[in-house]
Amino acid sequence: MSQLLSLRDRKRTETWAALHNAAARLTLENGPDRVTTEAIAAQANVSARTFFNYFSTKEDAILGLQDPSIDDTWLEAFDVDANLLDQVSRLLVNVVHSTEGGADGDSLRMEVVQRFPQLRQRRFGYFLKVEQLVRDVVTEGITASAKWADVAQHHRAEDISRMIVLIAGAPMRYAMQESAHAPTLDNQFAALSTANALLREVLPEIQ
Repeated sequence: MSQLLSLRDRKRTETWAALHNAAARLTLENGPDRVTTEAIAAQANVSARTFFNYFSTKEDAILGLQDPSIDDTWLEAFDVDANLLDQVSRLLVNVVHSTEGGADGDSLRMEVVQRFPQLRQRRFGYFLKVEQLVRDVVTEGITASAKWADVAQHHRAEDISRMIVLIAGAPMRYAMQESAHAPTLDNQFAALSTANALLREVLPEIQ
């Protein structure tokens, strides 16, 4: 049974990659407005019906986007009573990566976005999903935390977590910009460490 599941997973991964690569290449050749889901499916040698088993829209296929997810190991390691700036900013980077299917360096999405910046809006929509998912994790932790009890008496846990995620999102975005030339997870985490250190120096000066 495990072998069967492995084969199914591999087949699904291969089909996903074929659709994304076809969509990205067609976009680079013809522009996003001239690309259709039917053309993408034909280029990937699958049916148009199969396309919608993998992507909701042609834009998602072009950019290789999928719904964000949080790995169980990240949840187990998360401690709301520890350093939240580092934890939440790293969690944001990880969850952003979960929306981008395909191996680092194999996708044409960065070339597509550079050529057709109007597609950034679709990526931004997925980032809002990422923020919400991370906020839910932080909210749950704050609700159960004795450390945050005093603050939670004056503010809703949802509002506290929203502020935390917005603050942690600043170094995350900084790191993404710094590593845009080679946006691998390792490069982004390296840039994130520098960004968090910079934020800690800047914050006291602007209060």
